[in-house]
Formats: sequence, structure tokens, C-alpha cells
Amino acid sequence: MEEMLERLVEQLKVELSKKYYSSSYNTERNTPGRRKKFPGPYVKNNTGNLSNSIEYEVRNVNGEDVGVIVMADYYEFVDRGRKPGYNGDLTSRVFRTALDKWTQQKIGTFPGLDFETTSYLVRRSVLMKGIGGTNFINNAIDNIIDKMIEDGEEEYAERFEEFIDEKLLVLSKQSRDLTYNR
Repeated sequence: MEEMLERLVEQLKVELSKKYYSSSYNTERNTPGRRKKFPGPYVKNNTGNLSNSIEYEVRNVNGEDVGVIVMADYYEFVDRGRKPGYNGDLTSRVFRTALDKWTQQKIGTFPGLDFETTSYLVRRSVLMKGIGGTNFINNAIDNIIDKMIEDGEEEYAERFEEFIDEKLLVLSKQSRDLTYNR
């Protein structure tokens, strides 16, 4: 089980280090009939905080060993994104602080505006348009399984899939009760 967890943590870090083209929930918002074009590619791993926070542990739950991946609290926004609209998280201190830090590192300030105004505009944009997810967790799992099959380890790939489906939890560091696939 620990070998599987180590492989998964390693692949999660690889996925976060890849470049990607930004996506959004509302990609056709400005020009009717045309998909919005994005410059890019962008690096997912801005500060390295999410990559560096990924850890694993084996826990005993109801008499059965379960693998647990623990990451920084905002991993689900990176992985799944956030739909447009208000759901309370935009005003939370953790989300606002993380978004302000990202704004400072990636954008700085818009020409002619101070940082507070720029940060407000970015938060409002997230509220109105959402954030597209990168799906790095499923991509990492798929890449591991594909590599196992390519290397002729079909039986191990089946055991890995069973482990992912039945004995893996992904938790945030702060809450430790948010599960990914349960």
C-alpha cells in the first residue's frame, strides 16, 4: 500500500508541475458563437505550496488499513475548479487570502489601479465566471495506470485501481474530513 501511495504522491507532483491552458466554466462569454481563446500555457505550480504540502499516511479505519493523501486546503479548487456564483467561500478568510496571494504573485496590479482594487476585481471575476479545474488527481491516477499497463504490469494496475476505488481518501490539511472519492 505504501508503494502505491508513494507512486501517487510522486505523480501528483509531476501533474502539478506541468503547463496547461487555462479553462473556464463560461468559455463563450465575450463573443457569441466563438470559443474564448486563452494565452498560455501556464504553470499550475505557482509557489510550490500545494506540491510541497502533499503527504501520505496509512490509517486504520474500522479495522481496515486505508491510504490517505493529505494536501493544502485549496487543492479542490485547483483540481475541480469553482462554479460561478456565490456559495460563501469567496468571503472566507482562507480563500480570500489564497486568492490575494495568487493575485499578487501572478498579476500584481492592473495599470492605474492599486492592489486592493485589483484583488477585488479578481475575486469578483471568480464570483462571476468561476475557475476551471485542472483535474490533476484523476490525471495522475490515469497516468500511473497507463504506465503500469505499458510496462506489462496489468495485474498490479488492477490492484492499484481497486486500491484507488476502495481504500484511498484525499483530505485537506485543515479539515481532514473532506473526502475526494467517497
